[in-house]
Amino acid sequence: MSFVLVNTLYDFQLADDFAADMAVTPEVALALNRFFQTQHIFNWHHTHNFCEARAEAMSLLLTAWNIPHAKSWVFGAAFLYPGYVGGLKYNWNYHVAVALPVLQNGQREFWVIDPSTQANTQTVYQWADGVTLFPHSYHFVKLPQHYIFPTGKILRHNWHQRNFQNYEWVIQGLAGINGLTQSGKAALIFHKALLRKTRQQFKAVFLKNPLLGDAIAVP
Repeated sequence: MSFVLVNTLYDFQLADDFAADMAVTPEVALALNRFFQTQHIFNWHHTHNFCEARAEAMSLLLTAWNIPHAKSWVFGAAFLYPGYVGGLKYNWNYHVAVALPVLQNGQREFWVIDPSTQANTQTVYQWADGVTLFPHSYHFVKLPQHYIFPTGKILRHNWHQRNFQNYEWVIQGLAGINGLTQSGKAALIFHKALLRKTRQQFKAVFLKNPLLGDAIAVP
């Protein structure tokens, strides 16, 4: 008897619950994916850093546009559960991206928008599988207001919520600065003009809702 070793597993212990009627159409998901791909402020080629900032920035936009969404997370098993084996590509411990609840043929499935790793939308499983280097990784979806997991034991309900401080980290991340490192703290001092420009550019994206005026509906 043979069996297939899957790369990634869904972690029900860390996943959040979502309203049964929370959904968008496939057309909405595809339109949003095309839109975010073309927004240079997200610096999708910076694969190795700032996934939290990009996911939070996208979530803030989708929240302002009243588009239901979640955040999809994937962790290398060795990082999430010490003593386990499993890791992600690019030496990542974890990765996060926005996911849309898509209703198609009467079934709802979360589709991930993540131009840093894929050109097209993918299901959460496909996305997590694609960034897993060797088994196992663990993936799950959480409410979008969760900004980051805590230091120490990661539980379903102890995540840090969005606030003013992590909004500043979002702007810094979009500018290519990790303000939590020593070099990043120095960069904050010498690149204030870049941070002002990034803040203005991000605010301008709020006015670009790609669904306005289109015959695309959120059910």
